Amino acid sequence: MGGKSIYRSKKRKFHGNRHSSSNQAACSVDVSSTQNKTCSEKKLLNSQQHLNDLVDLNKEQLSGFRIIDLEILVSVFTLLYCPVCFTDNLYLVEDSTFGLCSNFCLRCKNCSFTKGFASSKKQDTSNEINTRLVCALRLIGKGFSAGKKFCAALNFPSFLSKKAFRMQELKLIRAAGTVAENSMNKAAAVIKQNKKNDAIIKCGVSVDGTWQRRGFSSLNGVVSAISVTCGKVLDIEVMSQFCKHCHTKKLSSSRASKHQCANHKGSSGNMEVVGAYRIFERSESSRKLLYSEYYGDGDSKGYDAVRDIYGKDSVLKLECIGHVQKRVGTRLRKLKASNKALGGKGKLTDTFINKLQNYYGIAIRDNVGNLLQMQSATIAAFAHSCSSAKHPMHRQCPEGKDSWCRYQRAISCGQKFKECSTGLPQNIIKIIQPTYMQLCDQDLLKKCLHGRTQNANESFNNLLWTIVPKNTFVELQTLRFGASITLIIFNDGFHGLLEIFHELGIVPGEYTLRHFLTLDNERIVTSKRQSLTVTKVARKKLRAFKKRKSDKIVNKEGVSYKCGEF
Repeated sequence: MGGKSIYRSKKRKFHGNRHSSSNQAACSVDVSSTQNKTCSEKKLLNSQQHLNDLVDLNKEQLSGFRIIDLEILVSVFTLLYCPVCFTDNLYLVEDSTFGLCSNFCLRCKNCSFTKGFASSKKQDTSNEINTRLVCALRLIGKGFSAGKKFCAALNFPSFLSKKAFRMQELKLIRAAGTVAENSMNKAAAVIKQNKKNDAIIKCGVSVDGTWQRRGFSSLNGVVSAISVTCGKVLDIEVMSQFCKHCHTKKLSSSRASKHQCANHKGSSGNMEVVGAYRIFERSESSRKLLYSEYYGDGDSKGYDAVRDIYGKDSVLKLECIGHVQKRVGTRLRKLKASNKALGGKGKLTDTFINKLQNYYGIAIRDNVGNLLQMQSATIAAFAHSCSSAKHPMHRQCPEGKDSWCRYQRAISCGQKFKECSTGLPQNIIKIIQPTYMQLCDQDLLKKCLHGRTQNANESFNNLLWTIVPKNTFVELQTLRFGASITLIIFNDGFHGLLEIFHELGIVPGEYTLRHFLTLDNERIVTSKRQSLTVTKVARKKLRAFKKRKSDKIVNKEGVSYKCGEF
């Protein structure tokens, strides 16, 4: 018989149907009634204001785009009468195509009646459908080649040429850049809303860099600065070491002044340092803000580059508690690799390292704002983890019935506690204790008193490489376009993309508005579900279950793949 499944069926939720009102169908969550709002929920509250636009739309008037087989359309026109000679001899002719837009002409066989029309509205000199297509392709992380395959599979007569596709993309880049800049200015205004307009406000930002390729050999990278107050991106720096024009051929003097060349010279690892410096350098002029607190992960010299940018020691460095927690595992594994005596059953195993790292993180999060208690808790976590029946080490654990230590809880209740953990041998403890105690130093822990992480930056990075996939190399302009779209979605949700259409003079339409609102509401629901304590505990249990299952399979099969071993 199989083991009991760890999964359980989920009850389906009602999200509206054809009988629901517009407000109910577009929004399945009343975010205004919730008190404990998640970060995504706070940022997307403005999207609910667009629900009023859906109410004002005329439901009887047809709008939007449809895909229709032309043979069906031609057969329908043959049934219509000519308005001049009143005979049913009308026929449809396609004069020309440009991308997904076709120019049709309705003619009569008996008379000279002709009526020309296009399948899409024109905006300036381009068709709306082509602009929307390029925007949609970039939004899902695809480009010109994917567009050609898309049109071929759907039996479209043509697709945009490479030059036309690029022209549409450049137009979208300019519009997205303007909207992204406005979004960052609005985020800065949120920080300054309770201050004087002319004052330079001090605030803290979480700075992190991300690269398109691993291994410190990437040609593209993006550095983001996110406010720790409102959780929105205040500034980004898009960087690239590659320029196609300079790489392939020499440009003429007229063209050399127009093209955008690479904006970084140096190593890939130095991108975060240079990007952080550029962001801090323009903070006063562009945002009227002083980034006085630098929240980093300690993996670059970014802080050293900006520490004295507003004056000597004007920027304070604070640590991401998640990355500080990871240092426990990193340093102990490094120590284990250099000292073979630490490995083996009953010694410093990976399971014990993960346990100690987890306890260290809990000790920091449970004592935010109190340095002495935080240091005491991290030391107590080490002693508690190393404790065994022969050598109990629970003296530094908190006492009382409410203690997290089972030994101290049993003592307070007058019961005898039976130690089940094997702990670590004393000789192993003496070797690893100095390394662990370096992470319990007050100089390090006082940088963690804020209790904040860089999860917002990691979320931004994940969204960026969803829109600009890592497996496809792009140039600087395309990367900048993807970064602008990512910033808009991260700060304002999908409804923020509506401003790009407004910037181009395109009416977004009912269905674009409705679908964007649905995506924003799904984001809110997901964030609320993932922030629940029950969900977090379930994720940890599932992760541990998968790890145990994987280790069990590896132990059973033995080493079957290892570089250079066979």
